[in-house]
Amino acid sequence: RLGRAENRMRELPYALYDSQEALVTDIVNTGKGGIKKGLAILGGIQINTSPDTLDYFHPLKFDYYDSDGNLVENMLPYLR
Repeated sequence: RLGRAENRMRELPYALYDSQEALVTDIVNTGKGGIKKGLAILGGIQINTSPDTLDYFHPLKFDYYDSDGNLVENMLPYLR
């Protein structure tokens, strides 16, 4: 994926996010029996900047799951 990317430095955080997303999905699916009332997951890319500039968080996922681990709503549009 990175080898085919036009801009590898831009593609790298998205590739890392995708692999972490797979891990989080596996964790939710494995542990969904322990969800009491629901679960909200916020994921994205943290962009660190110079010390005199505020850092930035680029949200890519904001999902709410019910107590059975089923996706209830994609709440990402509410953040934009």
